[in-house]
Amino acid sequence: MEERRTAPFNTGMPNAVLKCVLPYLDGPRDRASISLVCRRWYELDSASRKHITIAFCYTTTADRLRRRFPAVESLKVKGKPRAAMYDLIPDDWGGYVTPWVQEVAANLDRLRWLHFRRMIVRDSDLEVLARSRGGVLQALKLDKCSGFSTDGLFHIGSMCRELRTLCLEESSIVELDGQWLHEIAMNNSVLETLNFYRTDLVQVSFEDLERIARNCCNLTSVKISNCEILDLVGFFRAAAVLEEFCGGSFNNEQSDRYNAVTFPPRLCRLGLGSHRMPSVFPFASLLNKLDLLYALLDTEDHCLLIQRCPNLEILETRTVIGDRGLEVLAQKL
Repeated sequence: MEERRTAPFNTGMPNAVLKCVLPYLDGPRDRASISLVCRRWYELDSASRKHITIAFCYTTTADRLRRRFPAVESLKVKGKPRAAMYDLIPDDWGGYVTPWVQEVAANLDRLRWLHFRRMIVRDSDLEVLARSRGGVLQALKLDKCSGFSTDGLFHIGSMCRELRTLCLEESSIVELDGQWLHEIAMNNSVLETLNFYRTDLVQVSFEDLERIARNCCNLTSVKISNCEILDLVGFFRAAAVLEEFCGGSFNNEQSDRYNAVTFPPRLCRLGLGSHRMPSVFPFASLLNKLDLLYALLDTEDHCLLIQRCPNLEILETRTVIGDRGLEVLAQKL
């Protein structure tokens, strides 16, 4: 009797199918699980992973990152632990971006988005980054970083002409002049997010801000350091599509002059840096996000403002809101 021969049954997923599925799996935990299934899945994950977060810069090396994920497009590297925010870690502790910048400059050709958090950045690092990736870099975030000055930002402004996001929030920056912002105003027409909120950058030309608003038709988010709101009248007039603004301050001694300030029609996310609320009341019904962390408001001020924000979805504030403020907030949910 002739023996029946059957073809071996392959339970593995074909490479073509897996390559179609992987782009829809962006979650880091999902990707980590996939890379542990087998060697083939590990290699496919390595070749296709685009977004990488290094939770602690000393857990790996920049060279190993490049060998493991050669196609990375977005990289976030965290340095000092959160204890650094409370002065529990010395300034010379470490967390330098230099090896990461050098690897990006030399080998990571596809990288478009770069985010450093609580790390030490030198002006030379920013110059290397601007010269090597200036033509393709779309997002640069230096979040709570230190060690650099406006000279380093000058290189970014003059050479990174495709930059859509520049975030310097809460970074310690040595301010030498305001030429860095002028370079952005003269060279960039695609900027969407500009953020130097909670920094000591005060040598800001309001003409440059206005020029950026005119040149960048997709500018939707601007967060700046404290300045007089009256100096931003031209900027607000030019920023027709602005949706988010933080910074600036009101002076009660000039209260009668604030009627000249007209906020952009699409503004729906606002961060206050003062205690003058009447200027906000006319468009409060349009707001869905309020940042009151640094506003000089008491409990009753919170209540008055929240009551005028029927569409509020996100509220960032401090315990000064009190039980009364929370009660008013709960009534709106």
